[in-house]
Amino acid sequence: MYHLSVFLHVLSAVVWVGGMLFLALVAVPVLRGLPDRPRADLVARMGERFRPVAWTCIVVLLVTGILNLAYRGVSWESVATGRLWQSPFGHVLAWKLVLVAAMVVLSAWHDFLLGPVSAELARRANPGDEKLHAALRRRAAWVGRVNAVLALGVLASAVMLVRGLPR
Repeated sequence: MYHLSVFLHVLSAVVWVGGMLFLALVAVPVLRGLPDRPRADLVARMGERFRPVAWTCIVVLLVTGILNLAYRGVSWESVATGRLWQSPFGHVLAWKLVLVAAMVVLSAWHDFLLGPVSAELARRANPGDEKLHAALRRRAAWVGRVNAVLALGVLASAVMLVRGLPR
């Protein structure tokens, strides 16, 4: 069961982070060559399609992450008493959890506020909304960049949890 849990954890991370990176590094730059309206429509449609995939991956990551810790001998008692957090493993785990929490919060902000509002403004194509729409697009782009950097931190901490701290 442990191997299946790890497999699902890694697969979900690859799909979630890989999907975000694909959209940010491949799809959006390619679409920049299109006129505003079709570009906004395609970005909105890709985001709407990716959203349930990403959030399913997030749920799987949370469940399998807890299972993986239990399989590795981390008990609820060690978490509750703070004993876990005093070890080098616990320090790295704490940083990983902080980074993951930040990614989840930023993803929620992007997926449920910035993206839908931006898509709605693009669909309405009201000339008075152009500045707001441009600001939302820039903010969404920055959220994506920050999430990419956080994902690299999560990946580095995951490697340290499995392979040990660098010497």
